[in-house]
Amino acid sequence: MAKVLLLISIFVLNTNSGGTGMDKLLWIVDKWISVNDSPGVKSYEEWVKVSDDLYEGSSRTEKDSKVTFSEKLKIENTPDGIFYVADVKHNTAPVKFKLTDVNDTLAVFENPEHDFPKKITYCLEEGNLHAWIEGPGKDGSTKKIDFYMTKMR
Repeated sequence: MAKVLLLISIFVLNTNSGGTGMDKLLWIVDKWISVNDSPGVKSYEEWVKVSDDLYEGSSRTEKDSKVTFSEKLKIENTPDGIFYVADVKHNTAPVKFKLTDVNDTLAVFENPEHDFPKKITYCLEEGNLHAWIEGPGKDGSTKKIDFYMTKMR
C-alpha cells in the first residue's frame, strides 16, 4: 500500500509541477531591442505576462524614428495547445503557430500551412534573445531571417 501511495504522490507532483508549459516561456517576458546593420534602423519587441495562460507582445521596426513595421503578438495556452499568434496589418487575420518544442532556453512555433514564415524560433543565448523565422522563399529555397536582441536597459 505504501508503494501505491508513493507512486500516486509522485504522479500528482509531476503532473502539477509541470505547469502549462507557459512557465517554460517566462524568459521571453521582457523588453528587447535589436540594432540592425542598416543605419538608423532599430527593432523593438516586448512581452508581458497577462496571466498563466496568456503573454501579450508587440514588435516594431523604426527607421530614423519612423515606424516601418509593427505587429501585435501573443502566446496563449488553449485546449488545442500553446500558440504564438501574430497579427500583422498585411494579413487578413491573425496567424497562429503551434508550439512544437520548448525548454528553458528555446521555443519553436510552427504553421506548415502559412506561406512565410512556417517556423518561428526564439532562443535565449547568454541573456540575449536570438529569434529567427524560416520557410520557403519565393524561389522555393529555404529562407531564414535572424533577429538578435538584447534587453533594454
